[in-house]
Amino acid sequence: MKRTIVLLVIALVAVASAWIAAQSIGAQKVDKPIILSGSDVGFRVEAWRGSTPVGQLVVRVDGKWVEADFGGGPRRISN
Repeated sequence: MKRTIVLLVIALVAVASAWIAAQSIGAQKVDKPIILSGSDVGFRVEAWRGSTPVGQLVVRVDGKWVEADFGGGPRRISN
């Protein structure tokens, strides 16, 4: 009886582990980043998570694409 319970617990842990691993879809890196762009603003695709592109917002400065950095953040509302 104890042996059956131990084997059942081991099997349940193995199945739960496999299910959890299957739920986490990792991003598939691309060999060479692709830039989807307008004339001066673009999005550099560095990976794909399923059919969703993962990357960075980039801007063209002196002919080169560089990552954009946002200076603003949450601001306190005051009277």
